[in-house]
Amino acid sequence: MKVQCSKCGEEYHLRPDENPSDFQCKCGGELIKTNGPPYNPESPEDEGETDPEASNNTYDDLEKKPPVASNDDREKKKSKSIFDDWKKQYMIVIAVVFLVFIIIAVDSAFFFGDLVVTNVTAPSTALKGQEIIIPNTIKNDGILPTGDCNVTFQFTPEQNSKNIIFLGKLRISDLASGASVTQDTKFTVPQNITPGRYYIRVVVDSNKEIYEANENNNEIYSSTQVNII
Repeated sequence: MKVQCSKCGEEYHLRPDENPSDFQCKCGGELIKTNGPPYNPESPEDEGETDPEASNNTYDDLEKKPPVASNDDREKKKSKSIFDDWKKQYMIVIAVVFLVFIIIAVDSAFFFGDLVVTNVTAPSTALKGQEIIIPNTIKNDGILPTGDCNVTFQFTPEQNSKNIIFLGKLRISDLASGASVTQDTKFTVPQNITPGRYYIRVVVDSNKEIYEANENNNEIYSSTQVNII
C-alpha cells in the first residue's frame, strides 16, 4: 500500500500486512493511506521505474514509532520522578543540618563564659601561721553567664606551677557576661612553710567545673613576691 506523510508529503510503500500507525516519516510526521494499488515488490510501477517522479521509499526507509507509554507507566515514571526529587531535597537538608552541627560544635565555645583573674596583689611581707590578705579580681569575659566555681590560691617560688604550696581555696558565685568581683581574700600562711620570697598563684575554676570559651587563661601570678618570715 502507498502511504504519505501528513507533514512533508513524502510517499512510502508498505507491505499489505504493515500498519501505517506503526511507523512515522523521517521528519516525524504521521503516515496516512493514499489511493493506489497495493505494494508489489515485483512491479516496476511500484519500484518507480515507469514514473521517474514516483517515490522509491519502502517500509525499510521508515522509522519505527517508539512504544507509547501506558497510563500506568506514565504514573510510575511520574512517581519515580517525584520520589527522586524528594530524595534529593532530603539529602540536601541532611547535608545542611550536618554542616550546621559541625559549625556549632567547632565554634560554640565562643558563646560560653570565660573566667579570668584580672588582678592579684601580693603583700610585701607575711608571717608563718598568721593571716595574709590577698586582693584579687575575677571577671567573666565571655558572652554567657558562668556558674559558681572554686578559686585556688598557692605560693610558688617562681612564676610556674612547679614547687607550689597550697594556701587556700574559696568558692565564687555565678558571674554575668562582663561582670567581675573584687575581693580581699584572707588565708592563714602555713606554719611549716620555708621562709623566703614567693609569688602568689591564683587559678579560677581550678576544678574545671565550667565549660569556657577559653580554658587557657584561668591562672595568674602576682607581679611581685611576698616575703614570708
